[in-house]
Amino acid sequence: MAPTRELAQQINKVIFCFSEFINVNTRCCIGGTDPREDRKALKNGGIQVVVGTPGRIKDLIEKKAFRTDFLKIVVLDEADEMLGRGFVE
Repeated sequence: MAPTRELAQQINKVIFCFSEFINVNTRCCIGGTDPREDRKALKNGGIQVVVGTPGRIKDLIEKKAFRTDFLKIVVLDEADEMLGRGFVE
């Protein structure tokens, strides 16, 4: 999870570059894009890494599109900044 769309997109781009060598599917879930496309991609499965902003990730979890049952690792990039901006919830 990243505090801004731009940072989430950068992280996703790096993971996408690695995916050529490690066979990983990724999805960037950020505001300013169609949430229905995110829900569809997550529902279809096959996504091993989800990169996103707190608002979009929270929305996807609340709508049960992003299931956390099998979540193994959560990475909070710039967590101090997110907490300072009020993303505590």
